[in-house]
Amino acid sequence: YSLLSSGINAEYGKPCFNYLSQCRLFSVSMENFIKFIKHTISKISPDISLEEARKELLSECDRYFEESIYLAAQAITTTTVNRINDGDTILIYGRSQLILRILLTAKEEGRKFRVMVVDSRPDLRGVNACERLTEAGIPCSYVYINSTTYVMKGQISKVLLSADALLANGYVLGPVGTAMIALIAHKYNKPVIVCCETYKFSERVQTDSILFNELADSKDMLRTKTGTPSPLADQEHSVSMVNLVYDATPPTLVSIVITEIAELPCSSAPVILRRDTKRC
Repeated sequence: YSLLSSGINAEYGKPCFNYLSQCRLFSVSMENFIKFIKHTISKISPDISLEEARKELLSECDRYFEESIYLAAQAITTTTVNRINDGDTILIYGRSQLILRILLTAKEEGRKFRVMVVDSRPDLRGVNACERLTEAGIPCSYVYINSTTYVMKGQISKVLLSADALLANGYVLGPVGTAMIALIAHKYNKPVIVCCETYKFSERVQTDSILFNELADSKDMLRTKTGTPSPLADQEHSVSMVNLVYDATPPTLVSIVITEIAELPCSSAPVILRRDTKRC
């Protein structure tokens, strides 16, 4: 670090990062962006003013957002749409902006397909996904996750999932329930396609959902969509409720991972990580 870089990091960087860490546990994508910020600060020339350094840092952040997020999503969408055929019935889980973008783009290009939206409590994010897709004219069905085995058996042609992270050992970190969906699809020989930008790749290694996870508000599990009290409401003080955010899906259950770079097996995650390390 130069004196300028150290000053920026100490005066502006650390207080912001500390504040964010107190708000919530860092996701993999947040960790990677913070690493990018620190690396960018370390490269700032000591010969420029603080205002020029600020502009350079903001410019690099804009480039990161454009290349790693917006353009990456566009490239993944283009690749994945080509895998959607007329007559397909595609199963998705919950709501993912990237998956919705892929399906809406496929509809705009004239592909004729159906979507099976699988959802789970307590968030019920699939309701919004179903609404978005039906508004676009895409035929949809909506089921809870406990019905996945029934619908997977004969109706589904492929499974389209998003990821919150792809770990170095090939495990996919996704919304809790993702591993169950992938396991059922594997049981019935349905292809499981995971869409994941490379800024979500992580050097972390884990094989379960306990080593690293995030806990959501356990009181969410007591809320019902209709407003009626949950059967567990009276047991809140005697029952310890755990509302996990993520689960880990083994690479053996994933057919392919589509990134902005290429279509890869989960085992290729270390290759991408080495590439990004060299770029830094």
